[in-house]
Amino acid sequence: MEDGIYTTVICLNVPRATVGLFLLKKFQCVKGGIFIDALPFNPKEKLKLPYLDGSESKIISRPKALDFARNMLEYEVISFDVFDTLLLRPFAQPHHLFMILGEKHSCVNFMAIRREAEKEARNQAKGKKGISEVTIYDIYEQVELRTGIDKQYGVQLELQTELEFCFANPYMKDVFEILKSQNKKIIAISDMYLTKSMIEQLLENSGFSGFFDVFVSCENHCSKRDKQLFNIALTKLGKDLSMVHVGANYESDIKSAQEIGIEARYYNNVHETGNQYRPDDMSELIASTYSGIVNTHLHNGIKQYTPHYEYGFIYGGLYILGYCKWIYDYAKQNNIDKILFLSRDGDIYRKVFNFLFTDMDTEYVYWSRIANAKYTIEKNRYDFLKRMVQHKAKSALGITIKGLFESLELEELFSLLTQHDLKEDDKIHKGNVKLIQSFLVKNWATVVKKLTEDHAIVKEYFMNIIQGSKKVAVVDVGWVGSGGAGIKYLIEQKWKLNCEVHSLVAACRHSNHTGNLSQIMKKEIGVYIFSRMLNRNLYDTHTSTKHNNVFFELFTQACYPSFSGFKRTEDGYKLLFDVPEVENYKIIEQIHQGIYDFVKLYKKTFSNYEYLFNISGYDAYLPFRMIIRDLRFIRENFGDLSFSRGVIADTENQSFETLNDIMDQANL
Repeated sequence: MEDGIYTTVICLNVPRATVGLFLLKKFQCVKGGIFIDALPFNPKEKLKLPYLDGSESKIISRPKALDFARNMLEYEVISFDVFDTLLLRPFAQPHHLFMILGEKHSCVNFMAIRREAEKEARNQAKGKKGISEVTIYDIYEQVELRTGIDKQYGVQLELQTELEFCFANPYMKDVFEILKSQNKKIIAISDMYLTKSMIEQLLENSGFSGFFDVFVSCENHCSKRDKQLFNIALTKLGKDLSMVHVGANYESDIKSAQEIGIEARYYNNVHETGNQYRPDDMSELIASTYSGIVNTHLHNGIKQYTPHYEYGFIYGGLYILGYCKWIYDYAKQNNIDKILFLSRDGDIYRKVFNFLFTDMDTEYVYWSRIANAKYTIEKNRYDFLKRMVQHKAKSALGITIKGLFESLELEELFSLLTQHDLKEDDKIHKGNVKLIQSFLVKNWATVVKKLTEDHAIVKEYFMNIIQGSKKVAVVDVGWVGSGGAGIKYLIEQKWKLNCEVHSLVAACRHSNHTGNLSQIMKKEIGVYIFSRMLNRNLYDTHTSTKHNNVFFELFTQACYPSFSGFKRTEDGYKLLFDVPEVENYKIIEQIHQGIYDFVKLYKKTFSNYEYLFNISGYDAYLPFRMIIRDLRFIRENFGDLSFSRGVIADTENQSFETLNDIMDQANL
């Protein structure tokens, strides 16, 4: 084995609990198994998989908040744990907040320093007093010794940051308010280094008020885990009162309470529930903010979502957010006047971009690979012949020469077909592709003349969009950059409109790996996630399994047909479209809602921290890499999506195939 780099394959014919892992020297596509990725693999580590059994938000079958509260009405005292129960943080782990503090202090490695300081403070307290309970002031005495950060300043900054990020668990907020309306005596009990007054401030700031009392371990020199904090609360309240405690830590909240006769209700920790399904290998801070948003939204219990919504929220939200921020930064750095989002992928891109940024001019532009091939035909003969003939030969729909020529308005060539042993009703297949291509090339002047008749319309359309801009950026999902290149050719070379065109794609790959290397190297194509030269391991992962492009583009479909071109009318011109795939629209809307909700939550939570929006293309891709580790989720939830085939090139047949059909043909 070379360099410890292997391909991991999951065998699907074994139970999930005993998933087999195989180490292969080369990339392989194994029937019955799914290619994962090419990364260093430690056989001792358990491979993480996405949640595959439907909606992740349904993992924990929580009762409705009303029922949860009603179940506790028989008790006189209701006790709540604070952190991860009443209050949630948007981080995968509580101590990840210290990374934010490190930036505020301009202190390198602050998270490690802060954790070491707490450990030392607890060790000293254990040695002096026999207990390890400490206050935040004790901790910052140690921080000050290590860094010189003033203790009082450090304490106040940490409290301020906790106030900024802690928010009410919406599920528990409903439970709390129901119980409060019934005049229940409500207390909070927390094992925490923050003081009672600080915790009361955090609770009040998140909308929790009316507590009978708050009990904190650091001020009472005991904890829930050792049961003494519960005993102190019982003594103050009166041991004759019936009491139930609600918490998210099974040992300290449930087991300890029950051992001294207190009833308990377990609230599964949202991060413990969700973190097992979050991707590995992301940069630590973005991994934590991403996981924090996903876990707290999906697993708090207030609502359950569809798999389609979750596909957008979990696997597409970070990518769309990061790509839009990258586009914005590119535009600012390169003095772009206007950003052109190409249909159909540009629909959700532009919606998110305009939500995030209001100081950049944008336009939604109808364009497509087919339109690009038609309107740049004199420049891109190879692309035209490949898309219009060669691709049609691979179709199982039986597209005829007549259907192809009629769609391109080349009926005048019908009479010449017999001279080349071709007939109108001949179906396009592998055996006659070269003959048809040769026929078109011999009549190339006629083909070009016909397809460039609409150039005046195309020019008018783009001039209305550009409107005097000196620099525009054309944005697409990928993959070759042909859309941006085609528009660049038309604007800069053919029409000479004194406008510089930049081409931006989310990811770049070519069926021939060297196909567009020179354009990438010359920076004629700006790439966010991967190319042959950028994040090569992601490129290899993506290209190793067929149709990952299709799965990736599920994020950016739109609720209207693909654009096919322009047509002159008496009043000017009209836009032409393929047959609408209306049966997909409900699913697309849910995917987009999931993406948009993720972006809104992320912006709401981290709007004061601009650097947290600098999401690398590598990080942005990893949630998607997670879901394609096992394609059962996509097959089971998106398999019935329909895709039109051959519509542009065949006016006779307007047929569809499902995603399951496509995956079956590829043995996926």
